[in-house]
Amino acid sequence: MRSKPTTPIEQRDDTLNNARISIYTDEAVQREMWRCHRHGAATEALARRDGLDVARARILLARGRYQRIKSWPLAPVPNDDFQRATAAREQSIIAPTPVATKWSPRISPPPGLTPYLKSLYEVSLLTRDQETHLFRKMNYLKYKASKILTRLDPECPAERLMDQIEQLYEQSIVAKNAIIRANLRLVVAMSKRYAHSTKPFLELVSDGNISLIRAVEKFDYARGFRFSTYATCAIIKNFTQALSIERRDHTRFRNAGDEVFLTAPDQRTNLRADETAQIRRVVVIARLLERLDDRERLIIRHRYGLDAGHEPMTLQQVGDELSVSKERIRQLAKRAIGKLRQAAVEQGIDAPEDCLACEPKF
Repeated sequence: MRSKPTTPIEQRDDTLNNARISIYTDEAVQREMWRCHRHGAATEALARRDGLDVARARILLARGRYQRIKSWPLAPVPNDDFQRATAAREQSIIAPTPVATKWSPRISPPPGLTPYLKSLYEVSLLTRDQETHLFRKMNYLKYKASKILTRLDPECPAERLMDQIEQLYEQSIVAKNAIIRANLRLVVAMSKRYAHSTKPFLELVSDGNISLIRAVEKFDYARGFRFSTYATCAIIKNFTQALSIERRDHTRFRNAGDEVFLTAPDQRTNLRADETAQIRRVVVIARLLERLDDRERLIIRHRYGLDAGHEPMTLQQVGDELSVSKERIRQLAKRAIGKLRQAAVEQGIDAPEDCLACEPKF
């Protein structure tokens, strides 16, 4: 038996019904509706635009909001303390960042910097306690948000729960940005080491900032290391890989006249080995410097030029920086070297006997 042919009106109705079904099920369409709503489009206007009643439009907007929330990086770095946190402990975790109790010198920016680089010196570095607090707070807020997310019904997510998730996520972003801002100078210092590449310096800084942001997301504060050690390794790895790709591409497009050099032995260093060795050195130095207080650490860094892009400073220059006499700087540096020797022995670090006795001759 032949089916009755559909009329043009029936075909139009079928097309509209199929379009509505697509709207109900297509996550991309739902996210687009929510995006328009966030930018000021009224629910009634969106319902009229897509041929829906207001109740169904609200459901689709809620689903679109849920899809947006689900795309956020809410997975925290795991920590068993989060599951056992009491109400009092939670208040301690999400409290404002503690005020620094240790002396922290303010470093003046070198002359001739761009406004962006100069602005980085206006942000104080974080103490160990402040850093630990911010990382714990950021990850705990994400932990709570991810727990609430599992309670949402994708088909009809509760507005109240989504409000809570958004508030928790926004607070975690505030903590994350505080960590990032305090470490942007580290990116600049590391970028100076690779300024010989063909990339512009500010492009290196931009790439390093991306590595820094990724490092903040992955850092486990519970292991006891300072974040600067972890971030330095991540930035070095990113820069080294980028240089390897740059060198490979340069070799690939080498012209025919360069082929004569193929018979000569390759005198270039192994970038992967260099990267591994540099990361080891950074980690060892950071572990040793942790044994010093803030002032001693600053003196050793300035005196021996440990910061990237900086030459060793004289006793007088370091004294001027800290507003003390150069003789006092000599005494503090000698005491710090003694602590470093003891730390090297305790940690079983294999170093030459005179490694820490190389006092600059100025």
